[in-house]
Formats: sequence, C-alpha cells, structure tokens
Amino acid sequence: MKKSTYIFISLLFSVGFWDVSFITKIIPPEGYLILSCSWSLSSYLIYLNNPRNNNLYSRKYIRLMYYILVGVFISMISADLFWKQDFGTTFVSQRSIYSIISLPAILFVQPSEKELIKALKWISILTVTIWVVAIFYPQILNIDQESIERTKSGKESDIGYNITGIYFVLIYLYYKIGEYIKEFTFKTFLSASFWFVFLILFQNRSMLIGIIPVLVYSIIKFKYKNKFGLIIVLSILIILVVLSTMNIWMSLINQTQEELSTADYNRIKSLNYYLLEYSPNWFCYIFGNGFPSAHTSFGQIMWDNFEQGLYASDIGLIGMWTTYGLLPLITIYTIVIKIIRKNHFPLFLKFVCFHVLFVPTIFQYWENPGVMFFVLIFYLFAYYNEKKPTYAINNNNKL
Repeated sequence: MKKSTYIFISLLFSVGFWDVSFITKIIPPEGYLILSCSWSLSSYLIYLNNPRNNNLYSRKYIRLMYYILVGVFISMISADLFWKQDFGTTFVSQRSIYSIISLPAILFVQPSEKELIKALKWISILTVTIWVVAIFYPQILNIDQESIERTKSGKESDIGYNITGIYFVLIYLYYKIGEYIKEFTFKTFLSASFWFVFLILFQNRSMLIGIIPVLVYSIIKFKYKNKFGLIIVLSILIILVVLSTMNIWMSLINQTQEELSTADYNRIKSLNYYLLEYSPNWFCYIFGNGFPSAHTSFGQIMWDNFEQGLYASDIGLIGMWTTYGLLPLITIYTIVIKIIRKNHFPLFLKFVCFHVLFVPTIFQYWENPGVMFFVLIFYLFAYYNEKKPTYAINNNNKL
C-alpha cells in the first residue's frame, strides 16, 4: 500500500467520514475510534518489511505520546480524589484521546513530505466537496433539523454547515503559501487563494485571524523577478476577493463587536470560569481535573455548565489545560516553539505552529480530528529534525 493512501485513510477515520449521514447509520460514534486505533496497529503488519530510519522511529519521538498520556492519567487522580469519579469511569470517558497511538504508527510508516501532503490534499478536496454538497442537500450530513431551518431562513450570514476536516485544510493552505513564497507561480498562488476563499466562506474567525497575517507576510516575502508589478496585480486580486465577500467580513466584524461588548459572551465567560473557578485546588489547577463522564455527578456539573453557556471547548487548548493539566500543554508548546525557532523546519510548519501559539482557542486534543492534527505536527517535527542540516541548507526557512 502506498504511504499516502495509508495516511489518507488515517485522516478519513479521524474526521469520522465528515459525519455523512448514511455512514453514521452504519458506523456508531465509537466505531471511528475503534477503526482509527485498529488502523494504527495495522501499520506494523502492512509495513513490517519496509526499510525505515530507526532514528525517526525511536523513543526520542514516541515519548511525546507518553508525555501526553502521563498528563492524561495523572488527571484521573484528580477526578477520583476531588470529583468522586472512579478510575474505571474516567478511563472510559476519556477514550477519544487514545487515538494518539497513531503517532508511533506514523513514525513507523515514515511517509515523506510529498506523500503526507498528497494525503492532506485529497482530504481537503473531499472536505470542500462535502461542504458544498451540504449547502444544497444538508441531509447528507448528520445535522439536526433546527440547524437546517435556521440556515435556510437566511437570518444568519452562515454559508453551509460546520464540518470536520478544517484543521487539515489549514495545513494544506499553509503548505501552498510556503510553496509560492519559496518559488512563485500563478498556479500555486491561485491554489492557495482557492483554499483561502473557502475558509472565508466557512466563516471561522479563529481560522481567519491566524491566516491573514501569514498572507500579508507571504505577499511581502515571495520571490519573483518583477515583484513590484506582481504585488500590484495580486493586491488588486485580493481587494476584489475582499469586496466580493464584504457581507461576510462585515457580519464577522459586527458579530465580534457585539460579543466583545457584552459580559455574557460565552468565550469570555468560559475563560474566566475555567481559569479562575473550575479547579477546586492547586493540584487540579496544575495536573487537570480529569475528563467528566456524562453518567456521574462530575458529568452533571459539565451539563449544568453547558446550560449556562460555559464550554471548555470554546477556549480550546486553555480548556484542555483544565482537563488534562499542564504536562500535555508543555509538551505541545515545547515542540511548537522549537519548530518556530529552528531554521531546518519548513515555512508551512512554522505557520501552523504560529497559529497554534497565538490562536489556541480553536485547537484541542480531546478527540479526533484534533488529536490527529497534533500527531501530524509531532511527526513533521521528527521528520524534518532527522533531515537536518541538508533541509536547512537547501531551503530558506527563516521567517
């Protein structure tokens, strides 16, 4: 099996087939976790006889998974001691995090940059395709009728419906931007523009906040013999795109202003609550509170918080801190900062890490596809770390 195919199937399981309705009737929600973990284990059979770089598949990089899981398992102590939720219940309730075993699997498979990007390309194409189909036929997705009616009413500016797979579109967009910075071609620029326009239409502010500075940077830094004239042309094209989507931009700006002007904005409420009130003591604050089960008193607190608009998911990695503690976050940010600082990592990976660093509220590793997103960052960290210094010499990756 081609390695790009293996990675594509891994991504397919991680997005849960985008919750396509006829597939969800066949595969229950837990089925995706079983498929993902089983597929990870299968790598050891499929690629058993393949030659591999033992420096890449080594404890040096596999231990990143261990650090995450140690943090997760320490948080189970908090759930037991302070929230009266026993270890067995917590072990089951946090089961989605176990898909992180895909990290050693991918380290074992060892896809090249080209193979990994090919898989990301096809998962991105299918993500856009299903999103577009759902605009005209929303029943293709497992969406409640209320959401369908609200979108059809036209009272909101939303186009289409929320769909998994956006994390991977983001990585692929940054890859295309990195390509045209290194060697500009209109084909690559138009490809990047396509993915950017899609994310505008998708209307996720946390995505756009991170992407826009990168786009501005790319226009300044790309290399071309008649750069000044080309910048003028590209600026006109960008202005036309902005003007054609002005209603979306104004809607997003107005929505942001309205939310920030009220103390009831869910994200601000959630940030204050989970950082200042949720953890009962210093141990929980440092090592996390554990993952609540819906069938315990701890889980009932979670449901009560939901009714008040308090969602840990609204604050992304900060919410992860209150669940699994600081150790997983320290692991993630250590890798992110190393990637940003070192020149042997490619620009697109630096862009992804900048986004994680400065807009942490959109990223999470409670479940897939968030877990797979960070697995890919860890793998790419290991992959390019083992290619140095040749990669740094042949590629200008300074920001």
